[in-house]
Amino acid sequence: MSDHIDNTDKIIFAEVARGLAAVRRRPGLMAHGCCHYCDEALAPALLFCDVDCRDDYDKEQAAKARVGRPG
Repeated sequence: MSDHIDNTDKIIFAEVARGLAAVRRRPGLMAHGCCHYCDEALAPALLFCDVDCRDDYDKEQAAKARVGRPG
């Protein structure tokens, strides 16, 4: 017989799995030879020219998501 803890664990694991599935369905960035933040020319396999551009891009996308604007 399962108790409340077992039932709660099942709910938590289901929520985590649902969240991971949503993140995995989200389309990723494709490398196109330019930094996705500052448009500086890059090697073909890179997305950002440095860590600062990557972090600024992430912050900008998070801000857009908070106000409900598409990325």
